[in-house]
Amino acid sequence: MKGFTQYLLLLIPALLVLLTVSAPASPATNQSWSEEPWISAKEEPQEKEMSTLSDPIFFNLSGNEPQSIRLGKTQLNYSDFISRAAYAPLFSELWIQKAAVWSRFSQVIAGEDVDLIVHTPQDESCDIYLISYANSTIKHWNFKLLAGYHRLKLRPEESGRLFMLLAQGNEPDNALILDVLPRQSEPSFSPLDVNSILMGDAFVTIKSQRIKGYDVYVDGVFYASDMSDGSLDGIASLTIGGDKTHTITISQRDGQGGVINKNEHTKNFKRETAYTLLMD
Repeated sequence: MKGFTQYLLLLIPALLVLLTVSAPASPATNQSWSEEPWISAKEEPQEKEMSTLSDPIFFNLSGNEPQSIRLGKTQLNYSDFISRAAYAPLFSELWIQKAAVWSRFSQVIAGEDVDLIVHTPQDESCDIYLISYANSTIKHWNFKLLAGYHRLKLRPEESGRLFMLLAQGNEPDNALILDVLPRQSEPSFSPLDVNSILMGDAFVTIKSQRIKGYDVYVDGVFYASDMSDGSLDGIASLTIGGDKTHTITISQRDGQGGVINKNEHTKNFKRETAYTLLMD
């Protein structure tokens, strides 16, 4: 088990390279950074809620088939997917179920249930791993599953990008990606929240009147969204490590998930400093 966990930690960078959508940077006019010092205050560590996973429930796929399968930007009818010559469910599979669509990526809000589908080709013990790249944590569950399909419910509490893997008989399956937004009830930061930044951190605010509904990535990892505060207002805020060089990526997608606007900013962020990026 220890060797497999080390394998997972080595696998994370490769997953990022394989699963990150690349798109040509879109020109954005009048982009400018500003910064000002912060009066930081130490905060007592708060106990964080942990993500939970329900026990699996066996179900018969017949009559419960999805209407379609989404793989990246491609969406296939389920009948077309299973008729592919290359499709042979000889290994375990893990899917996200949303209505009548099964996929391997979803954007969710912390604390909301995510429906999962697990397929196991044989009766055997299975291990499920939930990897938080932003928080450098791994949660592990073990279930004894019969061959067939099972439903589970995941309630993610850690915001940021999560990877989920299932292994049966030391054979890992496909990876799932969940971009988890903070709870909408959580207060958003503003330049006036001078006591909100921990020692050693930098605070970044992104503002745009032209670009709405975008996601923010830090060093390739999902961190925040324009909708993180529950309002589609072109404003996103996040806390990052100070006295470090980071790459901030702003990515906007269309209704089909395609990237229509993407730009990156690599700079050194000093600690106890608030930065504002204006994009108009």
